[in-house]
Amino acid sequence: MATVIYYLDKERKNGCLILITFTFNHQRLRLSTGLNVPKLSWNGDEQKAKPVKDYSETNKRLREINSFLLDTYDKIFPKGEKLASEVVKRKSTELKEAYQIFIGRKDTNAEYHKPTLIEYIPIFQARYKNKVSDNHIQHFNGIKTHLETYQKLQGTVIDFDSINKEFYINFTDYLKGANLKPNTIGSHIRRIKRLMNEANEDKLTSNQEHRARSFKVLKEDADTIYLNSEEIQALYKLKIDDARMRRIRDLFILNCHTGLRHSDWAKVTINNIEDGKLYVKTQKTKEPVIIPVHPIIPEIINRHGKDYHIPTNQEANRVLRWIGEYAVTKKITKGNLDKWLQIRTHTVRRSFATNAYLSGVPILSIMQITGHRTTESFLRYIRISKLENAMKLKDHPFFNS
Repeated sequence: MATVIYYLDKERKNGCLILITFTFNHQRLRLSTGLNVPKLSWNGDEQKAKPVKDYSETNKRLREINSFLLDTYDKIFPKGEKLASEVVKRKSTELKEAYQIFIGRKDTNAEYHKPTLIEYIPIFQARYKNKVSDNHIQHFNGIKTHLETYQKLQGTVIDFDSINKEFYINFTDYLKGANLKPNTIGSHIRRIKRLMNEANEDKLTSNQEHRARSFKVLKEDADTIYLNSEEIQALYKLKIDDARMRRIRDLFILNCHTGLRHSDWAKVTINNIEDGKLYVKTQKTKEPVIIPVHPIIPEIINRHGKDYHIPTNQEANRVLRWIGEYAVTKKITKGNLDKWLQIRTHTVRRSFATNAYLSGVPILSIMQITGHRTTESFLRYIRISKLENAMKLKDHPFFNS
């Protein structure tokens, strides 16, 4: 078990320096926060400066430091793993060095151990834990696992200086060999570029090869299908006996009329509806969104009542995969049945945006809901065929004057 205790150094002109005793695995690190408070303003029992309103930023930083140390400890010292004393000492040094980087200091000791790219990942994660979504932070576990596996296969250490064109070619080949799709590979490359940019700012490396044009993020159009209004209605009427699958189908239908990401599905409640409008603060953008309420929304909410449980993204996609296959066997529509095999949670946003656009809702109004920043990105997002676009425009005054 690890504990973080703050205490004060001697009082000087600018107050007392807040120091740290970090205890773990029979080791004790003494660290500095770099923060100062007057002795009379420090409450040792509560481990904070008071009055709170005067020291909100100081106390916030203390919480961030506490989280960083404990989170980094959990990553460096896996729970339940017995380690030799020399390993504990080495990992203690890693933890101390990670902390020095976190607070923006560089240890001038000649024995300073600069972290490798893989060792830097938990430092990066802890630094941004309270600044970005948990989902975003967790995604870096994936690139860490792949880098560790690739490192073993190559029989070499992946360091900041390893990131070059040759690494890019070999690593993307490895990811392709792991049967990852281009967009997933592109996401991993994007995270490596993000880590390298951060490491450059921390002066851990001067390597800039990740910024070369050849070090590109792979990308292809994904999740290209959407359901039109008639298909959404047909799916809503499809008889599904299993209650759990029927509920997930209903949630899918409901959010085809909100355009929300799966991370915000839980926010579609009666309590968030007022005067025919749904008020939501989205998890990804942290921005408030107001969505006109389609009649089907309260209908579905009331239908499930207390059973309004939101499945995980993985669970929802597993069920949607089954529903898509079931829809094909029932020949749910006369059109392209193969599209039903591709429906997933993200299909709701494309369906919402595309149907709203085809119905004549102004693009800027749709973007206020979907969160797209530019018209260009929105138009790449929606899915309409040339025929659908022509049908939308055929009654426009420009073509009839």
